[in-house]
Amino acid sequence: MTEHICLGEICRPGGFKITDRALSFCRFPPGAHLADLGCGSGLTVEYLRRKYHLAAWGIEKDEVAAKSQGRDYVLVGNAMRLPFDQGELDGVLLECSLSKMEAPARVLKECARVLKHRGYLIISDLYAQGKRGELSGLLGQVEDKETLFRALTEQGFKVKLFEDYSQDLHAMWGQLIFRYGLKALCHNLGADKETLQQIKCGYCLIVARKEASF
Repeated sequence: MTEHICLGEICRPGGFKITDRALSFCRFPPGAHLADLGCGSGLTVEYLRRKYHLAAWGIEKDEVAAKSQGRDYVLVGNAMRLPFDQGELDGVLLECSLSKMEAPARVLKECARVLKHRGYLIISDLYAQGKRGELSGLLGQVEDKETLFRALTEQGFKVKLFEDYSQDLHAMWGQLIFRYGLKALCHNLGADKETLQQIKCGYCLIVARKEASF
């Protein structure tokens, strides 16, 4: 039997380091309105509220995960139908979640709808440094940088920051391989070794600003 990998509560490369980098770039004032899509139990939302004093809300499709910690600022919902008015938010976060959305283009369109003009979209996620891939485990669609940029441009966003954090991804995977073995990691990611080698998974931070409305 293949062992199930437990990634812990913060299950993304770099922990809050990349979140802090994005927030330092965007410089949201205290009280700014943000939403974290695919937020799980809402740990990042709590962090945004406590450290940066932001009016942050989490949206999570999985009802069990959303209610697991009893955080009343985590709402059960769908990223394609957000419970916010047009132009209501100053920022939207997608941390390790856009690649797992069933319709990423519709999610980006909805993000554009709820963001104010010149509001920020923060994405930290996997990207393909080789061939794009569609995985069946913890990971979903792994697109290349050019495809991600094009999808953002089509929804009226302009990329203002791109930074590579692949070393954090590889360090995390290395720790998991050491603890559980390569077979268990591949099983949980939903891809075999050869597929992962073709994709050449990297990890990045993208900050895009809403510049146009449709």
